[in-house]
Amino acid sequence: LCATSSLLAEDAEAPATKVFLAGYSVGSLTGVLEKLLSSVGVPKPKITKLAKDIINLSVVYGLDTRGIPGGKKCKSGRSGHMLQIFLRRELVDKYVYPSFPFGVPDEARNPLGKYLADKAPVQGQVRITLNPDVFLRATYARMFTYSADPTYHEQRPQFIKELIGLLEPILGHEKVREKAARGIFGGKPPEWWTPEDQSEMAAMPAARYATSDMAE
Repeated sequence: LCATSSLLAEDAEAPATKVFLAGYSVGSLTGVLEKLLSSVGVPKPKITKLAKDIINLSVVYGLDTRGIPGGKKCKSGRSGHMLQIFLRRELVDKYVYPSFPFGVPDEARNPLGKYLADKAPVQGQVRITLNPDVFLRATYARMFTYSADPTYHEQRPQFIKELIGLLEPILGHEKVREKAARGIFGGKPPEWWTPEDQSEMAAMPAARYATSDMAE
């Protein structure tokens, strides 16, 4: 995953201060949603309709979907989104490395953990190995999303609830969740993963955000 190490840094390719409002992407989104649904175990006969239903729901809540066939521009024209990722310090150097554009390693900022702790101001791109065994665990990593379009940003929690509702008839079954997990983990899921609904377990309270114990 391509990312920048600082919200305010003047990075060469896509600094957040310049691309957040309009967004930044490379390549067509045609077929991406269908491929994602297939990879997480959605039965093939249901993929086309489910993808269409998701796009229609996105339009209702103001999400900019113009890059997908059948999608529409958001009301404000501000199609950007930001994904903010927090990873435990002791895991940074294992899963993240400093880079130039196109992923070329930047040895001057390596190891990244030391650079982030010692240098000011922090700047430069990074590449993240988004291992689901790490980034799906709330005590290892936390992610937060912000959207430039105010209509969608305000309605996003309700949109997510209704999106889960669309997926429930399919992913609501343990066998399908097991198939989805194999697709996400690239094979056999790790020992900590279990097929029952874990929605409530994923909602980690704020009091645990700064815990020092990764086993919690």
